[in-house]
Amino acid sequence: MAVSPEIEKVQPEIKEVPMVPEIPPEIERSTGVKVVQKTFTAQVKGDKGQSLIQPVPTQVINVTPPADDKTLSSWAKGPIVSSLSWLGMFWIRILKRAMHFGWKITGKQ
Repeated sequence: MAVSPEIEKVQPEIKEVPMVPEIPPEIERSTGVKVVQKTFTAQVKGDKGQSLIQPVPTQVINVTPPADDKTLSSWAKGPIVSSLSWLGMFWIRILKRAMHFGWKITGKQ
């Protein structure tokens, strides 16, 4: 015989949370809070036919390290007081960011 009664396992209720919260109409009227759309797909024209909203141009970033990979890694493993060690680690970080974000990496010619 068990000392304590058996405890039932309760499954937690999972519900989806929307990315943009819904604001009830009474709060919207009393406080003036409104949901603003951040991305626009339609082109808005002014009175003279000019586009008022310009899409952000995609940036093309080229990264050109000062040396090859082996040289940079040997620089980075130097003494902590050497500025060359810090330069090597800086360029290794930049190259890792370039790979992560998909930037174009160009080498020495």
